[in-house]
Amino acid sequence: MENFSNEHGDVFLIKTARMIDRGALMSRYSRTASLDIRDVYKREFLDNPDRGKDFYKKIFLEYGDESVAELTTAQVAVQNISNIATKVIEESRIGLSYLEKSSRYVRYDRKVNGRYLYSSATKIGLNGKSAEIYEKHCDFLFETYSDFYPLLSGILRKKYPVTSFMFPSKNGNEVDFESLDETNREIALKSYESSVRAATLDEIRSLLPASTLTNMGISGNGRSFISLIQRLKGTGLVECMKLADDLYQELHKELPELIDSVTTERSEKLVSYLKQVNGEYKPEKRNVSPDTTGIKLIRCDNGDESLDRVVTMILYNQSGLYDEIQKTVESMPRPEKENIISLYSKIRENRRFKPGRAFESVNFTFEIRTNFGAFRDLQRHRFLGIIRKPLSTEFGYEIPETINSSPNLRKTFVDAMDRSIDVYRQLSDQDPYVAQYCVPYAFMYPVVVNTNLREIVYFSELRSTPQAHIDLRKIAALLHEEVMRTHPGLSSIMKYVDHNRYVLGRLSSEVRKENRLKDFKN
Repeated sequence: MENFSNEHGDVFLIKTARMIDRGALMSRYSRTASLDIRDVYKREFLDNPDRGKDFYKKIFLEYGDESVAELTTAQVAVQNISNIATKVIEESRIGLSYLEKSSRYVRYDRKVNGRYLYSSATKIGLNGKSAEIYEKHCDFLFETYSDFYPLLSGILRKKYPVTSFMFPSKNGNEVDFESLDETNREIALKSYESSVRAATLDEIRSLLPASTLTNMGISGNGRSFISLIQRLKGTGLVECMKLADDLYQELHKELPELIDSVTTERSEKLVSYLKQVNGEYKPEKRNVSPDTTGIKLIRCDNGDESLDRVVTMILYNQSGLYDEIQKTVESMPRPEKENIISLYSKIRENRRFKPGRAFESVNFTFEIRTNFGAFRDLQRHRFLGIIRKPLSTEFGYEIPETINSSPNLRKTFVDAMDRSIDVYRQLSDQDPYVAQYCVPYAFMYPVVVNTNLREIVYFSELRSTPQAHIDLRKIAALLHEEVMRTHPGLSSIMKYVDHNRYVLGRLSSEVRKENRLKDFKN
């Protein structure tokens, strides 16, 4: 194969067969006078197949220059892992990217080889009576989930029939279902069925235990994979430690000179440190009852000072030193400062036009109380600095709206939660970390979140769109309300937060998707 995508341009892909050679070659940029790294390859690598691995052995292992490990990358598939393990993996906010199976679009009511899709007792380190209690309860939750699917989708179809919605017609106007032509009626019906399915899965996922199996694709650099392996070992969880070993074995085949650093004495000391930092969790038994998503503002920057700081930083792009601009801003009347924010807001044509970094200078700390299912989405926002404890049943649970509106389903749901509390407490007496696996997504999972205004704008506008999960829409609305209350002079930047209520919120996006597919096929 060609080692470079072109031989003469100043922009080119490095395409050597081995990733470790690519990383070693790129690292030479820092200490070579050569004007073209392709010449370095011909001189140092072409006739020396051990050049890349020797480089890493010398620089990374002997001198500890960890930054060079970021020049090698890998794409790893991780399958059949629990939602406890995925949360440990996804705590890496830099260097790794993830794609995970979604419980919003994939049904979990089918068995594979006679088993529902959850981590076995053996896999998480349970045996004897505890293993029997655990697996019996997980089977019960999956059976309840399976029973709820046809019942809940039937309620939604009856409550919100396809004929109650408006759809885009051939000329672009919105008309009722009966007025659509045959082609658009077919698109509307398909979109409606997909939306009912999504709305059903959005609610019944609350019954799934944290042991539910999922698949992930992880793409990232070598340094971050080393950190991931160390963090997995530091949990002390049987599943995570096995996963750490598996990742090491597979990455060792591709990057042996690099990944071997996780076996050093220094690495083992770091793992020991992580175990100590995690501490010993002792859940307190509480009077558990239904609860709803909420947030508590712990602290935030002063509103007036924040307004001055953001305006100063916006104007900093134009001229002058910070102190000079700050004095000018402090002397401005407040309406003039707010007008600058308003003018800045006006040039944002849609939510993809993100506010500039000036808004990162305003900081907030919240305690967010939401269910574990919603936390799984919350955690994906990398600029949210999240501090969390192990999952438990001790902070109540959230009952999804449609389930709550049906007396029969509500009773069955509450009975399932009460049973989960009992099983969790039995297992927690033995090991509260392992007991996490039996906790359904519905249970509240309070976390502390440190973040800034720019991220709040991004999160609230993205997660309040009609197609977003209802639990995330609640959090987005509450964050928006807090910013308006505490920082009214800056709140105009949040232009695209949608507080409207939607029935089958995915319907519009499903129609757009089906129309794009139709155009593609044509």
